[in-house]
Amino acid sequence: MINDETLQHQFRTIGHRLKTIGDKKLETYNLTIEQARFIGYLFLHEDEGISQKDMERAFQRKGSSISSIVHNLEKKGFIERKVDMKDERRRIIHVLPKGKNLVEDFNNFFNEMETTIVNGFNDKEKDALSTMLNKVINNLDYKS
Repeated sequence: MINDETLQHQFRTIGHRLKTIGDKKLETYNLTIEQARFIGYLFLHEDEGISQKDMERAFQRKGSSISSIVHNLEKKGFIERKVDMKDERRRIIHVLPKGKNLVEDFNNFFNEMETTIVNGFNDKEKDALSTMLNKVINNLDYKS
């Protein structure tokens, strides 16, 4: 069934709107919402020695996509790759001071987005939505 009432269409619309709003908000930093999430993730997991392979798993993206993000962020001076001292074949991604300085702004932005998403929901509705969305995610994990 192809129409505007399917759940697939609704999820696609929500995803598109979130990306559009996020990219617009992050224009001043010359970053996309995905790049901001990438920097935030690296910052949160700084002590774990995150590699590009780790990012592929965390973001469920192909190696070429992650490689492109890493290359662009490196070129913009937000991150750097260094050889892992424990395994010279691995390169660990580090957030540079320029990226670290933006993490608080990103957190504020993502918190604002979260508030906007659940505007008008009571706590019970928020919990129910989260539970249902996690079920959808699990259903789709099973199919992949």
